[in-house]
Amino acid sequence: MPLVKIHYVENPKKEILNSLSVSLSQVVAESLSKSEDFVMIVFQKTELQSFGNDSITSSIYVELKNVGILHPETTCILSSKITELFVNVLNVEPSRIYIEFQASERHHWGWNGKTFSK
Repeated sequence: MPLVKIHYVENPKKEILNSLSVSLSQVVAESLSKSEDFVMIVFQKTELQSFGNDSITSSIYVELKNVGILHPETTCILSSKITELFVNVLNVEPSRIYIEFQASERHHWGWNGKTFSK
């Protein structure tokens, strides 16, 4: 189950967030070779977000968590694609986007009253 959580300050229109959610879900599912049915996207509006001691210019913090291994090649591709989406859709400078990748063991994620462990 990939989870993408986006922290942002500015308030884009709901249609833009919906479009971004669809695109992110597709990119993540494709890049991780997982079903899009299990991709969760969360937009978390924050009161204040500072980057490089600048809280005026837009910035984005993305957490991407995944059940299983995240290979360096995969995170490199995802970083590029996710950054491109935010640059194109929200006009955020690529140098103002942080992406944290986190791989989790299967027993650390629950779903449907169980965990993903075998």
